[in-house]
Amino acid sequence: MRKILFVVGLLLSNSIFGQKVISFQDCLNMALQNNLDLKTAYNSFENTSYQYKTSYGKLLPVISGEIQNRNYWEKELNPLNQYVDTELKNYRETLNAEFNLFSGFEAVNTIRYNKQEKKISETNIQKVRNLVTIDLAQRFITILYLQEFIIANESQIKSSEKQLEVADLKFNSGVISESELFKIKSQRASEELRLQTNQNNLTNNLISLKQLTGIPLDEEIVLLKPNLELADNAVLAENQYTLANKAIEIHPSYAISLLKEQRDRIGLSIARSARYPVLSMRLMLRSNFTDDPLLKPYDVQLDNNLSKQLRLNLTIPIFNQFEDFSKIRSSKLNYKQAKFNTEITKNQLSKDVIKAITDAKTSLKKKESSAVALEFSQKSYDADALKFELGKININELNISKMMYNSAQAELIQANYELLFNNALIKFYLGEAFSL
Repeated sequence: MRKILFVVGLLLSNSIFGQKVISFQDCLNMALQNNLDLKTAYNSFENTSYQYKTSYGKLLPVISGEIQNRNYWEKELNPLNQYVDTELKNYRETLNAEFNLFSGFEAVNTIRYNKQEKKISETNIQKVRNLVTIDLAQRFITILYLQEFIIANESQIKSSEKQLEVADLKFNSGVISESELFKIKSQRASEELRLQTNQNNLTNNLISLKQLTGIPLDEEIVLLKPNLELADNAVLAENQYTLANKAIEIHPSYAISLLKEQRDRIGLSIARSARYPVLSMRLMLRSNFTDDPLLKPYDVQLDNNLSKQLRLNLTIPIFNQFEDFSKIRSSKLNYKQAKFNTEITKNQLSKDVIKAITDAKTSLKKKESSAVALEFSQKSYDADALKFELGKININELNISKMMYNSAQAELIQANYELLFNNALIKFYLGEAFSL
């Protein structure tokens, strides 16, 4: 109930100030709709789909038509010994149809090759979606814990300012030396620099998130903080190598590597088709007529001059300067490299999944230890701060205590978000939707 009231209050307060409150799912929906890398992947898929459809045209004949116009001008002597100009216009029409009867299965293999390209582009869409999702989640998580870092930094600066006021009074009273005062000022300057660095990192990550989602850079947004109290992840209890194998089988990068391996094997078949003879058939219809009123009508001339031809052409490859040999050799190496790439991809994915599992386990231990460390370091710091005010310890001892407290605070914040991200990442690798 408190969480609901907090969210409602946050929505109302930010709507007043013109800020837009968005959850991770909202960001993900916008990214999957507006991301330019994903749009590029869809565009590539459309292109390969068109190439695959048009490759079926290789099974069809090539039909062409030709019209020729030949004009003759000449002078002749008539019986009266006079020159007479003669002009003749002749028209010839030809219709050709060429059929590829056999070419070493090149046409069929080209269709299969383009089909693999289409599958690769289609699978690449899912790969890009996954990359965008993971990148967005990292930005989202980074922004949230940087915001908490900044709050902690501001609290540290206020604490240093309070200590500086106490030290200044002690210095004016002659209790401490001026060097002690300088140490506190130096500590405050370091904290202000750390604050500025975190604010710059926050700005950079906000820009990256807006570019991923298509949100205008000048639009003010507030990210809705997810629940950091996670239930026990039963997946972590399973064997990490078994989980890695499950993740690899469904990962789009591994699927793409297998498709490329099959594609390059088909490419080898296409290269080998050059060794086979090529058998083609040509059908031709041809006729002509002359534009002369003394001759027969056009349709009669066309019918009388009609010729029909059927040609079979067999081309046998014998030697072409080792060009075919070179293509086959190159295709073999491409196929061999595709097999290597499949194993490389498998190994890399295994490494990534196992790392995510070990990172999640480490984050869980880090969270537990950081919580304990923060509790005791805070007590120690509060006690030392009081001792410093009473003059029982010097500034060096207080700074050591404060640094331990600040470090424990930062580690706990980071561990909470790392555990959230790594748990979600493992489930995502195993086929579940990425949710925070």
